[in-house]
Amino acid sequence: MAYNVFISYSTKNLPIVQWARNTLTQPNHIAVFAAEYSVQPRQVLNATIERAIRSCDLFILLWSHDARASDYVPQEIGIAKGCNKIILPVVMEAGVKVPGFISDLKYLPAHKDWDGSFKWLTNFVRSNANNLAKKKILGGVAMAVLAGIALFSQGDDEDDYDYKEDDE
Repeated sequence: MAYNVFISYSTKNLPIVQWARNTLTQPNHIAVFAAEYSVQPRQVLNATIERAIRSCDLFILLWSHDARASDYVPQEIGIAKGCNKIILPVVMEAGVKVPGFISDLKYLPAHKDWDGSFKWLTNFVRSNANNLAKKKILGGVAMAVLAGIALFSQGDDEDDYDYKEDDE
């Protein structure tokens, strides 16, 4: 199962979204949801976006003046916050304050160092994906061990009973 990343953004920032999606995606390891590319014609947009937020492991907010003015971005932040998702604000322009309910989060100031910030972001996502994969493997091993213990503990219970033969 892949590590799921949701990217919240303004459509005016699509070149950065496309770069992030292409850089972060690793088939069968890291899946990136960006509505512009992930929602197919015929799908219900709002429900698909909300489902993707609820199932993501990391919510990346590409924050800009345009994102602040978006109808969708503030709502996506609210859903992510309400679902206790890990939110990583990436501030792409100087002078754009992070919105109220997430203003206490340390943000990535990409506007100060694009290359360094996006290199850090890439390493952060890949490290989290690797950690999640390890946890899932360990969880699978633990479940297999517990199942084995349960199976063997059921075993042949005949030795637990003291049978008396009838004397005739």
